[in-house]
Amino acid sequence: MPVEEVPDPVASPRDVVLDVRACGVCGSDLHSFRSGAHARDGQIMGHEFAGAVLDVGREVDGIAVGDRLTSLPIQPCGRCRRCLGGAPHLCEVWTTRSIAFGLPGAFAERLRIPDAVLGGNVHRLPDNAEFTDGALIEPTAVAAHAVRQAQARPGEPAVVLGLGTIGLQVAQILLAAGAAPVIGVDLSPLRREIGARLGITTVDGAGGTDALRAALHHHLGEREVPLVVEASGAAPLVATAVELVRPRGTIVLVALYHRLTEFDAMAAVQREITLRGSANVTSEDFRDAISLLAQGRVRMQPLITHRLPLEEVEQAFRTQADAEASVKVMVTQD
Repeated sequence: MPVEEVPDPVASPRDVVLDVRACGVCGSDLHSFRSGAHARDGQIMGHEFAGAVLDVGREVDGIAVGDRLTSLPIQPCGRCRRCLGGAPHLCEVWTTRSIAFGLPGAFAERLRIPDAVLGGNVHRLPDNAEFTDGALIEPTAVAAHAVRQAQARPGEPAVVLGLGTIGLQVAQILLAAGAAPVIGVDLSPLRREIGARLGITTVDGAGGTDALRAALHHHLGEREVPLVVEASGAAPLVATAVELVRPRGTIVLVALYHRLTEFDAMAAVQREITLRGSANVTSEDFRDAISLLAQGRVRMQPLITHRLPLEEVEQAFRTQADAEASVKVMVTQD
């Protein structure tokens, strides 16, 4: 993944240009990196970012040079059936016209944000936030969207399978919503240790479903699990989620799956399980994530295990690919 010189972006009348200060490496970035799609398409990746405004288009309201911002990467078309039907975050063509998906992304010194609307697709960082906090707003908003789908109830337990960035943020938001206990499952000792520091009850995922059942019984006694959030992307864990959740419980899938999975559909039918997908983010999710950060109800910094400069972006990707040794790798610029 070479670092190349490209022309600096220019703000059109409705755009802003950021001086990018931090950009996180995401699982979807890793998929493109491993498959070579970024090289074939000439795509500059990076959609978890924050920076300071360098230039403001003349038609943009409420934003000034120097403002510290983050932004939704998704740029819905506003014209397709899903946009017109009230689900712009599921726009039929967003992957061809969004930041890091069709448009240049934030693994760069400068980034153009098109059609910038403060409080819509563009958001100010809280005064107490670092730029690296701001770069974690997008995955935290993904987690907030998943928790909204889950409809968790205060005082009830929840299980999160996978303690990567999304899983850890889902667990923190569930704790903030009053779920108790929130049990996080992962193979990585590092990720379990970080989860424990964040107040999550952590369980080693080794040993299969029977060992996991035993661990849950240890923590919950005879209480059943009303909610399982699958955040690992490991296809077999969808079947595990079906086995673990109680009758009339809910499973939320908030990971990327690159192969088909099998699960016991009859068990889902007979126990009236609700299975929900959770995709992308909305402006409301961004506002929720920023509010949680500002109030100290979710923490960002414990998730950042590595910081590398833009010149070492390929090493950042290779480091992020080691799930045993990393949680969130951040590419930063002074």
